[in-house]
Amino acid sequence: MSNQLTVVKPRSWPGAAFWWRVLRWSALLAVLGWVHVQYREPIAILAGWTPGLLASFLLNIVMGLVAIAVATALGMALGIVQCSPHRRRATVARQLTLLLRNAPWLVAVFYVMYLVPYEVRLFGQYVFLVDWLKAAIGIGVPAAGYMSEIVRGGIRSIPLQQWEAANALGLDRRQILRRVVLPQALRSMTPPWMSLYCIVTLSTSLGNILGVEELMTSISLRLAGETRPDLLLPAHAYTFIVFFVYIYPISRVSRRLEKKWSLKE
Repeated sequence: MSNQLTVVKPRSWPGAAFWWRVLRWSALLAVLGWVHVQYREPIAILAGWTPGLLASFLLNIVMGLVAIAVATALGMALGIVQCSPHRRRATVARQLTLLLRNAPWLVAVFYVMYLVPYEVRLFGQYVFLVDWLKAAIGIGVPAAGYMSEIVRGGIRSIPLQQWEAANALGLDRRQILRRVVLPQALRSMTPPWMSLYCIVTLSTSLGNILGVEELMTSISLRLAGETRPDLLLPAHAYTFIVFFVYIYPISRVSRRLEKKWSLKE
């Protein structure tokens, strides 16, 4: 027989964090159960609308991608010019950035919608510009002001020694930006860029005011054909849930990248 003693560890009880998690999930399940009982018929109607509504939400996603592309292109140019050694150019870029950042997004969308023609001529052929495309461009223009600040902050975060070392190797300013500074600044620029994409995608609902058939417009058209006032709140809650399910994971990834890369600095 072995003379070794067996030490029995005392049972560890769950801590406060565990019980707080259980309480939160219990409260959530209770709320969902109450909502299901109170709005059973509206939920069934919304479930039948889901295929068409998700198809409309796909347009919101496309509009968000176009808008962030416009914002990235314009913002990169403005942000780089803000860091220009030429004081006059930097001042003009700074003032334009402030103008775009403080411009109401809805006003910008209105201007783009009504000032941009319905068709343009490219390579001898006329190309029709659909309403959702113009609305996306209108959202991307003021967002370029925020992107400009992101780029300026990313460039300024690179130590001056990097510029001096690259200059000592015989690189001009454009080569330094393209080969040395911007590749390093992308890491600090990516999390805020992802956050800006979330904001831009949420702002695509402004297309509802201009008749673009995105998610909000699709829900409004369906509600107009119904005579049930109890559908109003569940329908808008449905819109909130759809946007939340799409946006929240992106925002979480953005925060994780920001924390991860900030710890390595």
